[in-house]
Amino acid sequence: MQATAIVGAVSENMRDAQTKFGVQIIEAPIAAGRRRQSRMRVDCSAIMKIRGLSNTAHARIVAAILSALVSSPPAVAQSVLTVGPRNVQTLVSDQLFNRGGRWYLIDDGDCRTYLDSPHTHIALDRLVLRAHLSSRFGQPMGNDCVGADFASNVTLSGKLHGSGHLLILDDIRIDRVDDESARNALDLALKVEPQLIPRAANIDVSEFVRRDAFAAGGSSARLDEFRIVNITTRPDSIVIQFDLSLSVP
Repeated sequence: MQATAIVGAVSENMRDAQTKFGVQIIEAPIAAGRRRQSRMRVDCSAIMKIRGLSNTAHARIVAAILSALVSSPPAVAQSVLTVGPRNVQTLVSDQLFNRGGRWYLIDDGDCRTYLDSPHTHIALDRLVLRAHLSSRFGQPMGNDCVGADFASNVTLSGKLHGSGHLLILDDIRIDRVDDESARNALDLALKVEPQLIPRAANIDVSEFVRRDAFAAGGSSARLDEFRIVNITTRPDSIVIQFDLSLSVP
């Protein structure tokens, strides 16, 4: 993760961060009659590659650096967050499969359709989700569901883009249904209920940053604002450019 912030003054805490964490402080030229500014570029990529450090240790180091950014007058940091395969899986599992490890597509009494056992990867500009689909599709009648039961391993995918603090999985489609009878039943179900498979889903990236970088790291810094500027995908990661506003008590 890299962060670039323009701050009005360079505090002692920032210089401590420079000494401890290799923060590079670049003094900007001072034009006549203009207030002095400093540009601080924080490169945490080396820290994240250190072997033998736990996730908590990584988070504490990053949180300490981010705390230094807000020790001076309020500043806004333009940042880049690279989310690798493990954390892409974590984001999807924690926020979409958040009811006992299931993502409920339909939950109408005994008539329900859900996904479980998710596995994710990136392909071109799409997030690919491999999961197990279970469905009892029909009409609720009393305490029962009159209809058809089917199940299969399926592959879904969606395009990624950002809006505010949300990573949006859009244009969701079914790319593969392993079981032929389940595929036929699903095709019929989609003709009856086109919204059986959602077309979009939201993932809150700010919650991920707040939990993993600040809470786990024990930082007193508070995340006031998080806004995604741009999303790009690589074969092994999602690159999120964002604006970030922090404050400390």
